[in-house]
Amino acid sequence: MSPFFSIIMPLYNCEGTLQQALDSITGQGFKNYELVLVDGGSNDDTQYIISNLKKTGNYHIQFISEPDRGIYDAMNKGIDMATGQWLYFMGGDDILSSLSVLDQVYLNIQHEHAQLVYGNVTGAVSNIKYTDDTINKVLSRGIHHQGIFYKREVFDYTGKYNLKFRVAADYHLTLKVFCNPALKTKYTDLEIARFGESGLSSSTYDYRFYSYHYKFLSINKALNKIEDKVTCLQQSIYCCLWLVKEKQSMTFAWLNILYYITGLNSLGIAFRFKTFLRMIYWSLKPKP
Repeated sequence: MSPFFSIIMPLYNCEGTLQQALDSITGQGFKNYELVLVDGGSNDDTQYIISNLKKTGNYHIQFISEPDRGIYDAMNKGIDMATGQWLYFMGGDDILSSLSVLDQVYLNIQHEHAQLVYGNVTGAVSNIKYTDDTINKVLSRGIHHQGIFYKREVFDYTGKYNLKFRVAADYHLTLKVFCNPALKTKYTDLEIARFGESGLSSSTYDYRFYSYHYKFLSINKALNKIEDKVTCLQQSIYCCLWLVKEKQSMTFAWLNILYYITGLNSLGIAFRFKTFLRMIYWSLKPKP
């Protein structure tokens, strides 16, 4: 019989926080889960900590250690390895908020016919609590993946994480769920996890994804679900300009900007023309 939860952990050199993360899982009252540990070839004591856990023989653990192409590549490997009915992703510096989280989520899932169930998360250092309890918040700023439980079939609809989005691939995938009428989502007011704030997504901005954000919402007929369409559009245009200025994903940036300056939206004619000229200027100007 397959486990109810697969807890997928992409890991790399996290010896300082991994034991606490694992303790927050193994101490759960709910035991019908497997651990899927995907290590990117750590050269610290990460693998030693995992080895000690495996030696206890008390837990269902799948483990690989090999080079990868980043966190989302590791998460994709975890999806392929997982055998659970519901998938949950957390890093080596994240912890579940209490020892009853899995019990509480399990009970919520039993009462909801949803394919994605999510709750609240809090920054481990900042203590900022994220409560994404409206569709506007989800579509405008996204949900931290540490707060989300995915039914396995979700990935049949969405595919796996897009490695071209180096920082926001989890947000991109979650948006695909919320914009798919065949999939139901459910917010539950539970404290799910405290997430580490030293990871890539806390310190790096995904200009490539956000250059596409407004276009994605528009194509998927979701713009009417966000409150501030103007700011979202301006943000995406700025990211297009940044990409060509930095000589990154230039074709992708041009495809997005052409969608914005030729499409039906709030942009005036003068602004569209000025933006087009700025794109040409930054495309042709050599990077210092």
